[in-house]
Amino acid sequence: MTLFDVLRHQWRRRVRSPTFGRSLIGGLLLLLGVAYFGLLFVALGWFFPDIVAEVAPSREPLRLLNEFLLYGALGLVPMRFFLQRSAGSDVRPYLPLPLRRAQVVRILQMLSSLSLLNLLPVVVLASLWGRTVLPATSAMGAAFWAIGALLLVATTQFLNGLLRAVWDRHAGRVLGAAGLLAVVVAGGSWTGEQLLQSASAGLFGGLAAGRIAPLLVLIGGATGMAVAAHRALRGRLDSVLGDTEEGHTHAGAALRGRGRGWGRVASLALLDLKLILRNKRPRQMLGAGLLVIGPFLLILLLGEKIPPMNEVIFGFLLSGYLGLTYTQFGYAWHGTHFDGFLARAVAPRLLVQAQFVTFVGLCMAPLMLIVPVIAAVRPQLLASLGSFFLYNAGVTAPLLLVLGTWSRTALKLDQSTFFNYQGTSSYHFLMVLPIMGLPIGLVVGGGLSSTLLVAAGLGLLGLVTVPLWTRGLGRLLWRQRHAMAMGFRDE
Repeated sequence: MTLFDVLRHQWRRRVRSPTFGRSLIGGLLLLLGVAYFGLLFVALGWFFPDIVAEVAPSREPLRLLNEFLLYGALGLVPMRFFLQRSAGSDVRPYLPLPLRRAQVVRILQMLSSLSLLNLLPVVVLASLWGRTVLPATSAMGAAFWAIGALLLVATTQFLNGLLRAVWDRHAGRVLGAAGLLAVVVAGGSWTGEQLLQSASAGLFGGLAAGRIAPLLVLIGGATGMAVAAHRALRGRLDSVLGDTEEGHTHAGAALRGRGRGWGRVASLALLDLKLILRNKRPRQMLGAGLLVIGPFLLILLLGEKIPPMNEVIFGFLLSGYLGLTYTQFGYAWHGTHFDGFLARAVAPRLLVQAQFVTFVGLCMAPLMLIVPVIAAVRPQLLASLGSFFLYNAGVTAPLLLVLGTWSRTALKLDQSTFFNYQGTSSYHFLMVLPIMGLPIGLVVGGGLSSTLLVAAGLGLLGLVTVPLWTRGLGRLLWRQRHAMAMGFRDE
């Protein structure tokens, strides 16, 4: 069996599917969106020297690019994790065939690599290479830089396969590694060490200078990650087949609110993350949210003078859009298994706390990527991001969790999020008015500084009183549980 045989089989499965027409329309719309933003990123890559000359005229474009390439790779990994199909997701039809496991894994890895998340970075890097790298380096340096950039993209591809394989067995290890990396990057930014930035500058600066040692480092890293991903995916085949019950044991423990040392709240939050990763609608919703955040960030970074109103609105959206997008539906995401929560007597307060943890995590995820860039280019915007992160965590989150107790329609997770208004009601739009209306009114009447202080103060008050309002929301959820269950059953 070759890769072309697998592609032909995948195509026939899609064509024969009863939802092929709807999937085709959704795929075309998604392709148009990717093409639009792809052209935007390619244009930004092509005009990168001009943008640097306008925003930071004292910086050298090639050096600035080299300093932030590892940050780009670091941002590409979570995008792959949330949006790209896992290498082992389509393995079941091929396991009964007389094929060696190693061959099956290689084919599935190649199939997973045929992704827009590989094509788009390569095209953007090509535009950066042609306009920024090639004119400023020798032919050998430009060739080394191009090979190194491709190896970096390949490393993120293999790392995604490794993380997805480890996630199914030990989700805590993945979260722990991500948290440790976030602490290292954030700590370096706050202390001024900039470890990742220095490593990126040394690695790709050496490639641009024509040195062989950085290229050997990238070759070794990509090779090691490929071997690790291959072994992890081979070990994952048994769990896909159902030869072991470990996956069911973990899922059941999470559903009961008991985790392997993570506590009841953390295990329910992990269940939220698995729901996002394994279903089309939440994945696409968060992916669309990232595409919305991107233009706001570019406006903040490229604008010469930012009006206070824009700083408030963009600070609010950049620090909370993903959490607001997902948590607006609250417990409706769990509507199809809400009866399972009731049957296992999961305490309502635990569900509220788990939803709060999920909201804060979704707000922090883009900030970990945005803050280093803003700290380097526009450090004066950090106060706005910090204030509105506190505001979203302490004010927006409780209001959204209250709204979630009035959900009565279970969301269909396998449907596309585009042009899908299921679960949305007038309450969602009415709730946005006081949440965004308060800071907008404050900045109109009192100025930016007082707005940031009030937003941060209200957010801190909400965070300090988390034990109180989560207990109250737990009681509200307990009173609403039967009406919610009946609505989720469509009775």
